[in-house]
Amino acid sequence: MLRTLILAALSIFVQASNAQSTTIYFEFDKWDITPSAIKKLDSLTALQVASISINGHCDQLGSQVYNDLLSQKRADAVKEYLTVKGIANEKIIIVKGFGETQPVLEKLDVESRKLNRRVTIAYLLKEEIKAAEPTPPVVYKIEAPEPKKPVPLEKLIDEIKDSTTKAGDKIILKNINFYGGRHVFLPEAYPSLNELLETMKAIPTLKIEIHGHICCISGDGDGLDIDTGFPNLSYNRSKAVYEFLLRNGIERRRMQHKGFGHKYPIIEYERSEAEKTINRRVEIKILQK
Repeated sequence: MLRTLILAALSIFVQASNAQSTTIYFEFDKWDITPSAIKKLDSLTALQVASISINGHCDQLGSQVYNDLLSQKRADAVKEYLTVKGIANEKIIIVKGFGETQPVLEKLDVESRKLNRRVTIAYLLKEEIKAAEPTPPVVYKIEAPEPKKPVPLEKLIDEIKDSTTKAGDKIILKNINFYGGRHVFLPEAYPSLNELLETMKAIPTLKIEIHGHICCISGDGDGLDIDTGFPNLSYNRSKAVYEFLLRNGIERRRMQHKGFGHKYPIIEYERSEAEKTINRRVEIKILQK
């Protein structure tokens, strides 16, 4: 129950793109924390950390089962060290081993494998937490550079069926929101997801491309996904919508998904939480009606 409350609080107050990360490395077939890694972890414990995600990885030698276990042991070792050093257990929201599935480099030479034997610690700082405004997300129609339509989600099917809606149009979907820094849906996202699902079922010829966008960073880069430790948050969020529809019976051939990071903000200079919410969005592009 306590972890659930913590996750819920983070989802409201944490800006996803504020996640930071540090990486430590391990000797071959070991999960002992090295002296150089200890220095990095000690620096982390000196910060005012709000939440932490710990992701363990291995190189490609050994069996998949063994590497899954070894990567989990590395993640667990980091968690144990951080808690001993004073990081509250409830702040560590994810401790997961990914085995050899997410190599930094695919090569099997010594130097490449060294980079793959790692644990990535993604974290959010307390000063980066901001109170969310109580108003719901705002949906805008944008005429340039590409048309976007404001859609009350309960009328999504009518909007798509409307004769003025054509292939190439983009529709911003409201209330498809995620936990801060993650590609996991908030509970209140499911009515919107189900509305999109029912629309896809009701219009069997409809084909769409799902676009993920984030806020709160400079330039056109992407945000760090604390579930994976990689800076591909907008892509993973678009994929989460895609996989939701796929699990619920929508054919793969009718859908595509892309992440655009902060490349196409609706509001270039975000000055308020409402403006950040406008940029932090999921939209669909109509490929075929």
